[in-house]
Formats: sequence, C-alpha cells, structure tokens
Amino acid sequence: MRRLRVFAATLLGAALVSGTLADRPPRLEPLTLGGYRVLAADFHTHSSMWSDGALTPWGLVLEARRQALDVIAVTGHNATLDGQIASRFAQVFGGPIVIAGEEILSDPNRYHLVALGIHDTIGFDQTAAQAIAAVHRQGGVAIAVHPVPETWPAFDAEAIEWLDAAEICHPLVYEHPEGQRELEAFAARGSVAAIGSSDFHGTGRMGLCRTFVFVREATAAGVLDALRAHRTIVFGRDGKAHGDPSLVRVAANDPRLLANARTWERVTAIDWISRLSGIVGLAAIAAIMIVRDGSAIGS
Repeated sequence: MRRLRVFAATLLGAALVSGTLADRPPRLEPLTLGGYRVLAADFHTHSSMWSDGALTPWGLVLEARRQALDVIAVTGHNATLDGQIASRFAQVFGGPIVIAGEEILSDPNRYHLVALGIHDTIGFDQTAAQAIAAVHRQGGVAIAVHPVPETWPAFDAEAIEWLDAAEICHPLVYEHPEGQRELEAFAARGSVAAIGSSDFHGTGRMGLCRTFVFVREATAAGVLDALRAHRTIVFGRDGKAHGDPSLVRVAANDPRLLANARTWERVTAIDWISRLSGIVGLAAIAAIMIVRDGSAIGS
C-alpha cells in the first residue's frame, strides 16, 4: 500500500510539473508583412460572468497569452461589463490587447452580432440594421457571428450594406460538413472583413479559428481601423486563406504566419506526459481508497 501511495504521489507531481511546462506560452517574434504589423486575434470569447463561460474575464486574458494571441475581444451576451473588466486587467497586469465588446443575442429577430469597441450595452430588441447603426454611433465595429442560413433573413440589404465583418471560420465548420460553405456564402453577400473566432466558452480551444489583422499601430484603435478597412486574413477548415486579396498574395504562404495559425494544434510530448501521468495517478488514488474502504468494511 505504501508503494502505491508513493507511486500515485510521484505521478501527480509529474503531472503538475509537466502541465506547468506545457502551459507556457510559445515564444513568437513580432511579425511584419507588407508594411503592416500582423496581430493574431480572437474576436468572440465569453467569460463566466454573463455568458455561461468557464473562465473569469481575467482568466480569458491569461488563456489568450497561452494561445499566442495578440488581441482578444470579450463579448458578453447582451452585456459589456465583463469585457471592460478584462480590458482593465490587461492594462494593469499586462497581456494581449483586450477590446471590450458585446454579443447581441436577438433571438426575437433571429440574429447574433458582435459589437467591438463600444462602451454602452446595445439593446437586442431591434433589427440587425438598427443594431449595426447603434454600434457605429458608438464608434464600434459590427461582426455577424456564426451566420448560418436560418439567420440570413435578419440581415436584409440595409444590414449587409452597413455590416463591417463576418465570421468565415468558427468551430462549427469542424462539426458540420456544410458549415464552411455556408459561412463563405454569407460573406459573399456583401463587402465584409473576413473574421475567424473561437466563440470560446471554456471548452475547446481559444484561437482555434483566429483572425490575422494587419494594423498600422498595435493598439485597440489600430485594430478597429484595420477591421473597418478589411485588412484581415483567415484560414478556413481546408487551410484556404480568406480576406483582402492583396494581403492574401503577400502573406498566405508565409511560414511565420502559418506557424501562428497552427499554434492551437500543438500537442507536445510534455502535454501527453501531463495528461497520462495525471490519469494514472488519479486511478492509483482511487485504488488506494477502494482498498482502504474494503479493509475498513472487513474489519
């Protein structure tokens, strides 16, 4: 029994150490292409405050660093407070650029819209065109998120004309065979910036679908300006680059950009050591408890 306890403790110690090493953010040098600074961004994440997420607003900031993201937007469901808290945390303690935002869930009108760079919550009981106009009045950027066909009627000609951007990569493209084609078809309805987002709630991986933003300055204002100018690239499910054609020609095959795009895929030997040793260590503890309880019953 004593040897089993030592064995379990050793494995759990190995899991803690290797897990800590595996969680270190990768070191990626700043990337400049075509005269622009290129930032990796995830514009659709949710915290535990208002959006049934698993991480706190500050936890999202720390996770973004681990996933080699330069920019994240924290987009509460019909709320902006968690985004403001995350932004303040990053300003005080360091981390990626955090843009406070909101995911407008307008179920009565059958659309979801992310508003970036706003300061006041935008009401959901209005049409998509009205919501986009409200975003612009606050100096923000409006992004259609996971625009599957059942949401298309909400985006009439007026809404499409004013829309700044649309998700063309979202985790749903890996779950549904037609998902990628549907998002591409929606984006083709207008002139919008290509966006990749993880819609991160705590499961999956932040940055799974990421947007590469070509900015003149690495600030929140610089990111919003680049989105308005459609200076983005996104890699879809099949690895195809979407976005500004001139930027795609310059950057789509750059090995440094591709390395960042695939950062989320990294699963190293240290990751596996952490996972396997943790599982076996916990199993050993369970065995100890079963044997102990059996001995207690027998006595």
